[in-house]
Amino acid sequence: MKSKLLLLVSFMAMAATCGHPAGLQKLPWNNERATADLKVFAEAPHPMGSPRMLWLSDYLEKQMQNEGLTTGRDKWIVQVPDPDLLGQEANPMRSITLPIDLQNIYAKSQAGSDSCAFLIASHYDSKRLLQGAGIGANDSGSSSVALLEIMRGIRTLGKNIVLKCHVVAVWFDGEEAYLPEWRDGEIHHPARTVDNTYGSRHLAESLSPCGKGLCLPKNWGGERVEGLILLDMVGMPDLRLTPELHSDAKMRDLALALDQELFQDQLFSRSSPKSVEDDHIAFLEKGIPSLDLIGFEDLDTWHQPTDTFERVSMESIEKSAQLTA
Repeated sequence: MKSKLLLLVSFMAMAATCGHPAGLQKLPWNNERATADLKVFAEAPHPMGSPRMLWLSDYLEKQMQNEGLTTGRDKWIVQVPDPDLLGQEANPMRSITLPIDLQNIYAKSQAGSDSCAFLIASHYDSKRLLQGAGIGANDSGSSSVALLEIMRGIRTLGKNIVLKCHVVAVWFDGEEAYLPEWRDGEIHHPARTVDNTYGSRHLAESLSPCGKGLCLPKNWGGERVEGLILLDMVGMPDLRLTPELHSDAKMRDLALALDQELFQDQLFSRSSPKSVEDDHIAFLEKGIPSLDLIGFEDLDTWHQPTDTFERVSMESIEKSAQLTA
């Protein structure tokens, strides 16, 4: 029997075909390579619009091209709230927003049918902090590294896996709010605009109707989107994933079942269900089944200068990748 990737295959078919036979081959994982990737992400802050983000976009694309995967970029300009006007009233003599160049990066495995795609995603920007450097080793380095290794693993397994659709990894730009807090743009700034999840909202709005579903833009390949798995903050030691309540219920239940099978229920059982606003929301609003695999429990380093390489566990990142794949 061919090896089958667990969540990806199960979410594509909701475990309707072959179930989960014993002895499934785990996703190949190169810890030395993944550690080197994380060190790259944790080398310096990389908020959206920064030169470091441009450098990282090159890095991501090059890593995937080295695996022989199809890659691409989606570039656009957003208007973000001007931080200098936070808490002020609108001034007709002054612009209240700033233009920022953003780009989503994607890499595609050609295994599976050309007619559909399943997305796995992470954001790759770090948080702009008022005090100290926002390195973002866990948020968003850990999930970005997990995606790299998942796609490499799929490439390595090749014909030994059964996939219904192409797997498309997407690194979203601009998940973090440009202003200090998530809701500042809507509540405390004269722009009265959503100031977060720029990259995921941009892609979701770029999807076009096709039959009974929604398809990727033609320059992405145009496949019908079957679903999305989002990874975020998956690198804290002794990883605890949050049973995220916005997520598609069937996908969430399947993730919990696979956690029990693979990790003796250690990832989800020690966490309380809660709703988290994240990059998956824009796709749920479009009717696309989506799951947020997020470690929103241990928040000691969240949006702090202490979110550094030394505080991240490679074992946790690998577990999140194995659960996803």
